[in-house]
Amino acid sequence: MAHRITEPTATGLAERTLIFPNGLIGCPEWRRFALEYPDELPGLLLLRSLDEPGIEFVLAPVLELVPDYLERSAPVDRAALAALGVGTVPEVELWATLSVHEDGTVTANLLGPLVLDFARGCGTQVVLADSGWGTRHPIVTG
Repeated sequence: MAHRITEPTATGLAERTLIFPNGLIGCPEWRRFALEYPDELPGLLLLRSLDEPGIEFVLAPVLELVPDYLERSAPVDRAALAALGVGTVPEVELWATLSVHEDGTVTANLLGPLVLDFARGCGTQVVLADSGWGTRHPIVTG
């Protein structure tokens, strides 16, 4: 379910803004983000805060990291994601923030993924209640 966002658009992704009406978990004041497609990170997105200078996140599509993510999630979590459009609306996708650690390990936050609605230009961060996903799911080991 890779989004067409992996291909740059004619208008350029660097000009796109996503609004998170409730901000991010722990940072409700971070609401406006620039969405960029970095050439040096193919298939990934860069989410740069327009409200807090210097804050940016590298995002990866959850279903490319863990193809059976939804199937392995608890029914209550699947229902919450579906209510936001994940799996039902093609323009709504699930993305995870990536972290690079001192030892070179790269992890993904699968507990608090971002639901991005590319058609409406908005997003929300959810915290899954019952699925057992963590904030440091290993992607690359150091």
